[in-house]
Amino acid sequence: MKNSAILYALFLLVLASSCIRDKYAIDFTDNTKRIITEFTDAKNEINTLALDYKDISIETNLTELQIFRSEFNTDVQVKIALNNTIIDNYNLAHLTAYTPPPAGSFNILSYDLVISPATRKAVVQIQIKPSAIAGGEYAIGLSIAQVSQGEISPIYKNVLIELKVKNDYERSYEASGLRILYSGATNTTPVAAEAPIEGSKYLSTVDLTTVETEVADLTTAWMYLKINPTTHQVTVLPSAINPSFSSLENDGTCTYDPATKTFTLHYKYYNAAGALREIQETLVAE
Repeated sequence: MKNSAILYALFLLVLASSCIRDKYAIDFTDNTKRIITEFTDAKNEINTLALDYKDISIETNLTELQIFRSEFNTDVQVKIALNNTIIDNYNLAHLTAYTPPPAGSFNILSYDLVISPATRKAVVQIQIKPSAIAGGEYAIGLSIAQVSQGEISPIYKNVLIELKVKNDYERSYEASGLRILYSGATNTTPVAAEAPIEGSKYLSTVDLTTVETEVADLTTAWMYLKINPTTHQVTVLPSAINPSFSSLENDGTCTYDPATKTFTLHYKYYNAAGALREIQETLVAE
């Protein structure tokens, strides 16, 4: 009786395994016969297209469409469309402030693409002028609008691409130095306090020769560093994107060393009460 029970249990196990294999085979076969078009990069919540700073329009690949595993013998015509709702939804979810690029700054070369059985992929290309979007937070949202056969992937039908422009100076830097706080408007008045500068700073592109970063050890005040590419002299200016101290200016020699990617800065500003702040700061590329 005991042996019969064991044999019966083994029979049920073999039967169950056979059913699972059969079901998997059916599902797999069904999936390979379903033609499903998707964005390759849609598995990422956001993607980045990094562009070198140029003041001319360039053509480059923006993203890609694919038919991953399906069996198909004829070309699939795919129509895509801009979809700013994708940008809005991402902003709401992540408290970001991406916007579509300004009108006239870019052009999708074709909204109608073809995926052939031979390549199984199609590239979306863009014509864009990097200088027109430098310094902004721009992104492009795309959706698959129509396919000539098969299905549009319900999961990977939308894609979001951040557009980022970089000049030669944009990167993370290790910051060190000192901010001296005077009690009056000149450096002959008593020193009220000293604040060390330390940590990492990111310098972001404004234009071909200008970057934006935090003032000294402050995290809510911003400045421009404008580099002369011939002399490597640096001019410290108030940020026009995130205005803070209008009095920001050089307080001695400010330079950039392209060999070591190092900024050596001496600058100053006056606070709201008119008290002088002198800054000595070094930024070394990480």
